[in-house]
Amino acid sequence: MFDNFSIEKHMNCPQCGAALALYFKHTKLIQCESCKSSIFLENDAVQSAGDSAVLAPELSLIQLNTPFLYKQKSYLPIGMIRYSYGRGFWEEWWIKDTQNNAYWLSIDEGDLVLEEEIPVAYSPEVFNSLYLKQRLEGGWIVTEKGTATCEGFSGSLPKKVSKGSTYSYVHLSGKNAVLQTIEKSQETMHAYSGVWINPFDIGKIS
Repeated sequence: MFDNFSIEKHMNCPQCGAALALYFKHTKLIQCESCKSSIFLENDAVQSAGDSAVLAPELSLIQLNTPFLYKQKSYLPIGMIRYSYGRGFWEEWWIKDTQNNAYWLSIDEGDLVLEEEIPVAYSPEVFNSLYLKQRLEGGWIVTEKGTATCEGFSGSLPKKVSKGSTYSYVHLSGKNAVLQTIEKSQETMHAYSGVWINPFDIGKIS
């Protein structure tokens, strides 16, 4: 089953020379497993992005580079970002399926949501004006609004992040356990849509 997740290419860490295995062609940032340096990738060039935080391991259903099953479909976790948000933290796993489609799987105190990126439907001004329990067109309700701070990352990612960087986020809840997440930093806005999933539906690949 793991053979379905092919390595796109190999590159070498500019810090220690160790091989960097890239599972996804859109990888922009990778942590070297040997020296733990952050390596930024652009146009097949590699450059150091500085040291990345070494995250303390947490008990999790998901493990880096270990495929899992969800609804009879295989996924490979490629990278993970840990964010704090005041009362705790959550983990965002960048995963891909065997057709090289990419998703984000967020895990927060046992709650899981699987999302894909979608076009941003709100302007920065509208985003800033959103408030808790607000009802929006389409039946969406604002169920959470806050600020996330990056605590560190591991593996490979499709974007450049750094320890201490922050962004604002809003969760919009809809019918049938559907969720939309909107993220806004000083430079960009991103939106994602998906569904809450039952952790008992996550299975191991033997």
